[in-house]
Amino acid sequence: MGEAKRRKQQGQQAGERLRQRIAAGEFGAPGRIERLCLVVDRSPAGRDLITLLRTLPEFSLLQAALAGEEWQLWNSVALFEFAGITLKDGQARAWLATNEDKLLNEALPRELRGGAGLLAGVEPALRERVEGVRPAH
Repeated sequence: MGEAKRRKQQGQQAGERLRQRIAAGEFGAPGRIERLCLVVDRSPAGRDLITLLRTLPEFSLLQAALAGEEWQLWNSVALFEFAGITLKDGQARAWLATNEDKLLNEALPRELRGGAGLLAGVEPALRERVEGVRPAH
């Protein structure tokens, strides 16, 4: 029971941190999610973030992409190391990257164009490199 209680508390804290980021305008106008780039890997951090996003009503626009073909492909085929969702103009679109090089040098720079706020659920060793990616021009 102690582990379940700890995980629940961590989830609540993570949800509150996300709400603070939304309120601060990190993903568009303060209090709104308008431009978001989500990237996850198969690590516990990625799984925990997806589980959290499925429960928060603020992220309801992502639900169709999380149920879509690309996301189902990522869940069923180990070929792709990373999955992402980009939300712009009220539309959420899922995308995949086969490896770290493709993620850092192609997918993320492309998906961050237009000022999307980054939300990353990746293994700790990769987190800094992911957060350091800049949008392509």
